[in-house]
Amino acid sequence: MRILVWFQAATLALTVATPAAGANEADDQKMLRAQRLLRQVSQERDVLQAEVSQLKSQMNDLNQKLVSLKKNSENALARSRESNSVLSANVAQLTLNLRQTESAKNQLQETLTDQAQQIEFCEVNNVKLVQINRELVDRYEKKSAVDALLQREPLTQLKRVEFENIVQEYQDRIEQLTFKQKTISSQ
Repeated sequence: MRILVWFQAATLALTVATPAAGANEADDQKMLRAQRLLRQVSQERDVLQAEVSQLKSQMNDLNQKLVSLKKNSENALARSRESNSVLSANVAQLTLNLRQTESAKNQLQETLTDQAQQIEFCEVNNVKLVQINRELVDRYEKKSAVDALLQREPLTQLKRVEFENIVQEYQDRIEQLTFKQKTISSQ
């Protein structure tokens, strides 16, 4: 805007200062003044053009930096999204692993509980088997020679049948107390 005002002033001065035949000294002064104004306007124009050129260069540099920053931010955003995707996949996998581990833990806990019950069952039955064993030992120790002879008596074999019944009764009791893997769940 300033250049335009100066340029118009210089043009006006040149028009007015055109030498006519027999111009006087005042006209020469006007001409010199107009020429100075024209030089001054030209210098200011050159300075302003240099500033415009410098500003355009700075603007180009800033645009390049902007493009570079935009590209870097887009790359960073893409890396962040990829990282987020990987982390989401890891979280999903870890969640699945946690559920599987908790399920396995619960199954192991149930197995441990079952085994504890089985051990308790076996301990109770072991005590009963020891009692049966003591009863058998007591009966054997209390068996007299007459009982032994009657057991081998060949004709009626009454004592032999009685002895076999006693043996069968103890075998049934022992069989009933013998540990079987699924005994607890059936009781």
